[in-house]
Amino acid sequence: MFSKEFLYINAIKYRSQLKVNFKKLSNNDIAETNTSTFIAKDEIMGRDIATKFVALQSEIDNTYISTLLLQEDVKLLRKNQQRPRDFITRSLNNDYNIAVSRNALFETRNYFSKCGVDYIFSAYHILNLHIEKTPCNNNFVVLLFNNQAFCVILNSNSEIVFDKRVDLTAFEDIKNSHFYENELMGQKLFDEIYALEVYELIKESIEEFYLISKNVFIEKISILYNLRLISEEQIAKMGDDFMINVSYHPISVDEELFELSKDSHIQKSFIKPRKKPNNRLKNALIISLIIVLLIAIAYLFYPKIQELMTPTKKVQNVVEVKKEKVIKKPVLLPNHIQSNSIVETRVIKAFESIPYDMVLKELTLDVNSMEMQLNLLNKDSYIKVLEPELKNLYENVDIEFKESKEAIKEATVKAVSLKDKGIIKTKDYKDIYTENEFMPIISVTEQMKILLPENSVVTFKNSSKEDVIIFSYLVNIVIQKPLEFFEIIDRLNRELYSINISYPINFAKTDAGIEVEFTVEFNQPK
Repeated sequence: MFSKEFLYINAIKYRSQLKVNFKKLSNNDIAETNTSTFIAKDEIMGRDIATKFVALQSEIDNTYISTLLLQEDVKLLRKNQQRPRDFITRSLNNDYNIAVSRNALFETRNYFSKCGVDYIFSAYHILNLHIEKTPCNNNFVVLLFNNQAFCVILNSNSEIVFDKRVDLTAFEDIKNSHFYENELMGQKLFDEIYALEVYELIKESIEEFYLISKNVFIEKISILYNLRLISEEQIAKMGDDFMINVSYHPISVDEELFELSKDSHIQKSFIKPRKKPNNRLKNALIISLIIVLLIAIAYLFYPKIQELMTPTKKVQNVVEVKKEKVIKKPVLLPNHIQSNSIVETRVIKAFESIPYDMVLKELTLDVNSMEMQLNLLNKDSYIKVLEPELKNLYENVDIEFKESKEAIKEATVKAVSLKDKGIIKTKDYKDIYTENEFMPIISVTEQMKILLPENSVVTFKNSSKEDVIIFSYLVNIVIQKPLEFFEIIDRLNRELYSINISYPINFAKTDAGIEVEFTVEFNQPK
């Protein structure tokens, strides 16, 4: 009779960001899924993100938050091996346990202290799940994830006979070195160093393995990546040098983590899930008891109630008139939370579509279109990555290159005919306008200055009086990271008044930071 809802939140912490995947299930069918990325450099999750997680958990009782270890201080142990001191062990597969240091586990758990966490896994769990689903006999399998390489060698029965974990150079390390010149050349240098490190890792691991084992012959090398950083030419060269077939293909860490969070794998988590509330059943019982009690009271006092409900016709008319006076008429205005969420989603998708070897100089979003000013090293990145991403969002996508003999190419990308515009619905704002009167332009302007950051330049543009009264303001602000723009949206969404961001929205990279210009609309009833 009632659908059973589950919400799975996969939150994976990278060096400077937190990637979150939301998956909502209704009767075991996926009803909704979306992904968000947050700037996150602190050792504990930011208050805004944690507040969002807490709110989601209050809406759906069966909400489970899963993550991977922040620091992979782990060891693979045979089932009969003794657990090291200050380590906690969990099952990896039929042959191996995985041990994690208590400090590493505490660090991960503490990161989620403001909202709680249900499952904590290792990247080795992700790798092992792939091996369980894919035949890997006599295979050297490498998972490249979060600037680390997780390696295992498997025998003819797909049993692990060798394992190794190595830290790889991060882009931030290159950026902070004296070799760094600019973003594009820095990215090119990072790609070359990354490919070389993976090459040396595989070469040294094979040599190390053959020194200790003579019974297993490696027939194939499988490299799994979450972010593509090695070219096909480099993979082909590895195969030629090692004289072994080398494959390089993506793996969805989010999907694998979601599968680990389901019933058949949860015993592998380093922690037990939190006990979930069952408020719905409790509330249903309370409501049922109240209804029964009201019926009983009505039955006992029905004769007296009937007497009181039979006044003169004149009194009835007076009561009816009074009732008419207290009826609140609905105040229907554009739903600012929905409108701002659509804007936020469009901006996020635009940023996420940019490949690692491009630099976004300027972005302009309009009602039905988008334009980007880019610097890029080669056209292949546009054809293989950016163009397909944008064609998922817009009907027509085109690029125009600026004529130049420089290695770094300048280009303008235009996308028109947005596929999913989103229909802005209305919302009843009668509560706020019952307690407060219509706000004049002066009051609204002051309200805008309070809501927006101190360094914002707020200029009144115009007003319109069609279905509703709209005061429009042009806002110009310099921010240091996109997260600050999303914080402005969150602030507007918390307002009781209908205040929404409107197009055009422009982001431009400057020496001072990111200059953002957009329109804010304050909606009121006539």
